[in-house]
Amino acid sequence: MSTADASTATRGGLLYVRLIIAAAVAGVLAGLAGAALTAVLHAVQHLSFGYTEDTFLVGVEHASSLRRVIALLVGGIVVGLGWWLQRRWFRRENVSVTHALTLDRPRLPVLATTTDALLQIVAVGAGASLGREGAPRQVGAALSGVLGGRLRLSPDECRILLACGAGAGLAAVYNVPMGGAVFTLEVLLRGHDRRAALVPAILSAVVATIVAGAFLGSDETYDFPLPSLTFGLCLVAIALGVCAVPIGIVFGWVMTRARTHAPHGWRAAILIPVAFTILGVVSIWVPDLLGNGKALAQDAFSGSVSSAAAAGLVLLKPAATALCLRGGAIGGLLTPAFATGVALGVAAHAVPTAGQVSQVGGLALLGAAAVLAVAQRAPWSAIALTVEFTGAPFSLLLPIALAVGAAKSVEHGARYVGSHTTL
Repeated sequence: MSTADASTATRGGLLYVRLIIAAAVAGVLAGLAGAALTAVLHAVQHLSFGYTEDTFLVGVEHASSLRRVIALLVGGIVVGLGWWLQRRWFRRENVSVTHALTLDRPRLPVLATTTDALLQIVAVGAGASLGREGAPRQVGAALSGVLGGRLRLSPDECRILLACGAGAGLAAVYNVPMGGAVFTLEVLLRGHDRRAALVPAILSAVVATIVAGAFLGSDETYDFPLPSLTFGLCLVAIALGVCAVPIGIVFGWVMTRARTHAPHGWRAAILIPVAFTILGVVSIWVPDLLGNGKALAQDAFSGSVSSAAAAGLVLLKPAATALCLRGGAIGGLLTPAFATGVALGVAAHAVPTAGQVSQVGGLALLGAAAVLAVAQRAPWSAIALTVEFTGAPFSLLLPIALAVGAAKSVEHGARYVGSHTTL
């Protein structure tokens, strides 16, 4: 190797070390942001439904019917006006992580992004059927973009760092370091060279989880008795994966349509409270619909949801989420999709064969992984998130992978046939 080549290699190594260090700092920032946003979420939930202890669902169930409706109405007014003003003040500033990653110089406006994220958290805290993971992803990405600019990283390095910050935000709020890293590589950096991002993605997600864990604890998102690995469970996993395909495809299509046709400006300020109020009225009879889907999933995992009720929730949860998006609200879709899959698995427990080979929690676990894989078009992220959400042991990786693999195989086949079919 010539002296020039050696010098170039050394410089490249030093630049990569700088990116690694930046990723660790981005993890710290995302972890702190995730902890702060979670604190805001809990404060809004307690204020909205008047509880101080126990879970969100218990708080909602103990709240009166009138309080549920008022909480959604007031929350809708607050975030509706908030987003209207936010879009007027930051008219030209796009706060989408996906959009930022396509720019020549990937950056997100910090103030506009943070404001939007806080409004998302308030919406979910008031009971909107949206995921809370979008907010920490945005703030983590925005802070990482500023860090990349201060360090004068190259555009490609800034893109990697911004994606790592977003994935670290997800990891922080759900205690899913592996899931956050895989989401960064599979979803956020889709279409980009991911080789240089592998170590930064893992490091930032792990650091963010550790930092946030100091404030939020390190428990899994869901708690339930995990099933044992059996041959029958593996067969049912394949069947559930196939059944999850139309649910996941329709879920993704409906949410895309709802977002595409969402109102803007003053219309959103009016329609968001209307949509939230409708959801509040429905929650009088179906409180599981409120929030990001965690309450629904936990109830289902623990066996508190009947198969008949779960069959209804397979339709109602996506409908509630689409209602909020169609009104003009913004939020994540990861946990609503996961909850929809959980409901599918519980509904499948009514089938005699499925009920004989697994407890309801096992079927819920497999349904969640399969629907999430199809809805998000991210099979590896679905596997990683399902495992970390539930603390599933290594032995259950096989049925989870079978459910996801069957779902994605059928989905690819359906999309291929659809794209090659002429009318």
